[in-house]
Amino acid sequence: MQKFAVPRRAVADLSAYLADLDPALITTAQAAELYAVFAEVRRLGSAGELLLAPRAAESEGWKDDGHRSAAAWMAATSGTGLGEAIATLETGTRLEALPATAEAVRRGTLSAPQAKEIAAAAAARPSAEAELLEAAGACTVKGLKDRCRAVRARAGSAAAENERYEAIRRTRFLRHWSDPDGAFRAEMRLTPDDGASLLASLERRTNERFDEGRTAGRHEPTAAYAADALVDLVTGRVRCTGTGPADAAPASPGSPTTSAPRAVVHVRIDAGALRRGHADDGETCEIPGVGPVPVASVRALLPEAFVKLLVHDGVDVTTVCHVGRTVPAHVRSALEERDPQCVVPGCDVALGLEIDHYRTAFAEGGPTALENLARLCHFHHAMKTYRGFELRGGPGKWEWEPPPEFASG
Repeated sequence: MQKFAVPRRAVADLSAYLADLDPALITTAQAAELYAVFAEVRRLGSAGELLLAPRAAESEGWKDDGHRSAAAWMAATSGTGLGEAIATLETGTRLEALPATAEAVRRGTLSAPQAKEIAAAAAARPSAEAELLEAAGACTVKGLKDRCRAVRARAGSAAAENERYEAIRRTRFLRHWSDPDGAFRAEMRLTPDDGASLLASLERRTNERFDEGRTAGRHEPTAAYAADALVDLVTGRVRCTGTGPADAAPASPGSPTTSAPRAVVHVRIDAGALRRGHADDGETCEIPGVGPVPVASVRALLPEAFVKLLVHDGVDVTTVCHVGRTVPAHVRSALEERDPQCVVPGCDVALGLEIDHYRTAFAEGGPTALENLARLCHFHHAMKTYRGFELRGGPGKWEWEPPPEFASG
């Protein structure tokens, strides 16, 4: 049994020091030195929380104190939110299988945010642990997050890549509440391709709002214009010619919401990944500013978005093409008449249908012609795109084929 000693003397000494500390009475150089010391203390304190969290969760004390869970007790004890306490507990549990990361935490060379990012990525791909620990010493926290996200996206197969995407899609949400001031607040979780489409449209409308504000003599933060832009996009309230929300002119029914060009989604992808259908180690398939996406998501973006595709082969950009498969109006009308509801047998969804190049994918040269198109609900379109289901037959004789693993089950 390890000798047990609670370092309460150190805590008491720090408390006494802070009680007497008056920053105004020390030099700026001394303040900077002390700041670095307390930053190190914070890292060490966070390290202790991460290392002890799993063991502390095994205690029954939190039940005796009336807490609903060990994480709720940790949140109350540390004065943090429940989500942060859960993340601490999850990270501590992952560290038990990552000795090199745990040792870096113990030495205080990793901050809690760094440790959480590395532990989450290395738990999915243990072989990347050393790479990420090295990156932690050279990258900012944001840079490390990007590296960890790229590591977690290395799926090794199209099926694994799509499975990861599906896991995100199944946990998508939009939540809203009112804050103490009565303001409307919200948060959301979306798949990266949906998020990229949203951001591209939002950026375009935010820039329009910015220009309108400057023309009207208003000078507000970009974040404020982005909030206005989101409301514009969702409600159809587009033109703003006055000085406030009351002057925003709603779009008339059936009229286009804006005359500006459609939003452009940028995709960066390696030639090998594009040909193969998934990204291998060292390859890229990502939306800049959003992160890695499955190759299947790039193809799925094409029906409704204008996509700028940058194809890399090694260090060279071999292809830059603007792709889109907007269905001509006369073909769309014929398709809507032919497929008034999802064509999957037994599905009667008629709202929000999506157009699929069901015989030959657009990315493989499939034509945007009536005989190659079908309308699917979002659920079945996602099943076809990400889970290997196939649509066969044709009008009046549609067949919905599951992949072998489903068929055999």
